[in-house]
Amino acid sequence: MIVSFLKPTNILPTFVFMRSILFFCLTISVVAYSQVTLSSNQLDFANVLTTTDKELAVNVTNTTSGPLSIDSAKVYNTDFICNIPQANIGAGGTEKIRVIFKPRHNVAYNTELILILSDGSEHRIDLVGSGRHEGTYYASTFNKSHQDLKDALRTKLASGYINLGYNGARDKMYSDIDNVEGSVTCVYTGRISIFNSRNGANSNSFNCEHTWPQNLFNQREPERADIHHLFPTDVDANSRRGSYPFGVVTGTPTWQEGGSKLRGSTFEPRNEQKGATARAMIYFALRYQDYGNFMDGQEAILKQWHTDYPPNARDIQRNEKIVGYQKNRNPLVDHPEFIERMNIIGGTDIKPVIKQATTSQSALRFKNIDPKEERSVYVINTGNQDITNISEVSVRDGNIIVNNIEVAANEGEAAKITLGFKNLAEGTYTDELVINLQSQIGKTIILPVTFTVGTASTTAIDYRLLKTYYNPKSQTISILDAPVGIAEVQVWNANGQLVGLNELSSALTDIPFSGQSQGVYFVLIKTEYEVYTSKFLVF
Repeated sequence: MIVSFLKPTNILPTFVFMRSILFFCLTISVVAYSQVTLSSNQLDFANVLTTTDKELAVNVTNTTSGPLSIDSAKVYNTDFICNIPQANIGAGGTEKIRVIFKPRHNVAYNTELILILSDGSEHRIDLVGSGRHEGTYYASTFNKSHQDLKDALRTKLASGYINLGYNGARDKMYSDIDNVEGSVTCVYTGRISIFNSRNGANSNSFNCEHTWPQNLFNQREPERADIHHLFPTDVDANSRRGSYPFGVVTGTPTWQEGGSKLRGSTFEPRNEQKGATARAMIYFALRYQDYGNFMDGQEAILKQWHTDYPPNARDIQRNEKIVGYQKNRNPLVDHPEFIERMNIIGGTDIKPVIKQATTSQSALRFKNIDPKEERSVYVINTGNQDITNISEVSVRDGNIIVNNIEVAANEGEAAKITLGFKNLAEGTYTDELVINLQSQIGKTIILPVTFTVGTASTTAIDYRLLKTYYNPKSQTISILDAPVGIAEVQVWNANGQLVGLNELSSALTDIPFSGQSQGVYFVLIKTEYEVYTSKFLVF
């Protein structure tokens, strides 16, 4: 594939052709009022396992007399992924919007998908579904968070629990749970010895580390014998750790071995053990209580280690073996994401009040408006409290008109503000939409508005030539000396057909361009008062 640049003798014909293409584009746009229909205003994914995903689609039909494109699809929860078609939707044409739901949490989901079309208009699709864990072990935790989740886990972890006693727990550790082909490894130093019994541990200078120091709970059971926080350790390393809290050692350690360190009253386990130590501590506090307020001062670093060192194959296998004896699980091994739904492990975890909202766009730019038309903008509730009174909406100049307001947006929902336009002559106009949400979320949202009536032909447009070339390896059109403030990029073929359209709000250097046949193509890049043109040949 070879890209051929225009020779200087071809500049004038190209410039004339591109002006013709631009006129053709604007002529189409003036009759292409924004009007699409959706096959559904809601996608209900029902129950989806957190180990799988599910795809649903909405048909978007263009009922106008000219082409439209979907510039963006904004989803307000990252567990939903939206795929939008890259090509224009021709007059009367239909394209599918595909949405994939891959839940990470076993909770009920409710969020919004806002489609923004090439003329600035918006359309809303409600996304709902429930993430579910496989099996029934964690069924009681569905849709719970903070203290409710902690209480549900505490009840579940105690249900059916079998206390092996301290001797029985150590027997299972040394002979099976922490025995790999006859050898046992110290979790702090990495020292390996061959034994499979308590007597063997003693003779090899090994003993049992209580991650949560047993003197803090007076060696009571079942805490003392709960294997989820017990690990085999070198006697000296265990003694060095003592009852010190965990943390990051700074400065020169007073003791270190195998990656673990001690300085002052802070003990830092080696990297290989950090995640397991964190999950053992969090499990203990959830299963029992925060004896001695021991989580104070170390909860943040334990959460960080839990995230930075997620469960590996050994952690998962150990959890399964403990289940076989104790009949309970470590939920942080099974579902590390549980930590995201808890703010405080050591104390009472009161659900925070989050009053928060955003708009689907930070600035509105409506194109080719007929004054009889309406446009809309959405206020999306991204907090966890219902918004009940969206009523104070005003405009600065009166060029736009607030026709209707949906005054409420429950958690995860959106409220629609419908706008009309003053009967103005063709041209480009500005205004400002002010949404006062002080009483609801403590802030006011101000949206700049720009709109063109008709073709806005009264605005002087400066035409400039641009240098571009096609990069077949990256399948992009590379732009040399790209202008700033780009509002729209169009790519046309030699038959006058629009084959690529993107709206952009910042400067760019490459335009995605793939799947097209050989031939001549033209690029138009629009800023507010300038149109840059170029031609390239692919053969």
